[in-house]
Amino acid sequence: MAVKRRTWKELPSHITAAHRSLVTALREIRECSPRTQADIAKDAHQEPTTLSNHLNGGRIPDETLLRGFYAVVEKDATASGQGRLPHTLDALLEFRTRAKEKHCECCLVGHPAASEQSGQPQPASPIVANPGLARARRLRRRARRREISLPQERVRVPVPRPMGDRHPADAAELTWPETELVARYLADDRKHDAGFLLWQAGASYSAPDIVNAVGSCRTAGLHEAADAILINVAERTDRQAVLNIAAALGDAGQHEDVTFILTAAMRAPEPSAVP
Repeated sequence: MAVKRRTWKELPSHITAAHRSLVTALREIRECSPRTQADIAKDAHQEPTTLSNHLNGGRIPDETLLRGFYAVVEKDATASGQGRLPHTLDALLEFRTRAKEKHCECCLVGHPAASEQSGQPQPASPIVANPGLARARRLRRRARRREISLPQERVRVPVPRPMGDRHPADAAELTWPETELVARYLADDRKHDAGFLLWQAGASYSAPDIVNAVGSCRTAGLHEAADAILINVAERTDRQAVLNIAAALGDAGQHEDVTFILTAAMRAPEPSAVP
């Protein structure tokens, strides 16, 4: 089945020749899939706006996103009888490497702009200038070591009592079904199991589900659990998804969580494939 050729936007004039070559290769590969861009992005675990940005000369894609995009289109091309893609994955990664290179001091491709001039006093370290960043780093380390704990005060969550009683009034306030399970795991000192649930939520939930999960944990008094979800959101490779979640939290009035997630995302390391 022939794939209909698409009409692409003109690339920005300010991007480098290497970046232009990368985008051209991405577009040529994209042409090999008969499916919509939204479907490709979904299967590649990206936001459609993220993929569109890459294909129109915006940000240079992270390697993980590039590999995911390539794998999806390669599968589509095989299924539709298109045959081999016009570029190998290794060639595409080489295009990316060249596009990320900084050729001179005035070149900002893939690099932040210098924030100070020589001879001027150096700014305070990020930790000193931003206490929230220190908190985010500390919580990230604790989340990875599964050191999340129950608060000292009574947790308002429907954890079964010895006689099997429950707290239906409290349960009705919880919008995330897994809140009870997280609390039970923590009460039983099964921190690794609780940590896995929180990692799974932060790494894969949609924006509305993140809002529900974080709000539910905070309602139950599980603030470290809520922070752990946000830490895992901040470590997502898809930065557009992180921004979408931050916007959803803001719309829900959870402004402190917005500040926390954006602060954590500032210094988030490369995300790992497994918790």
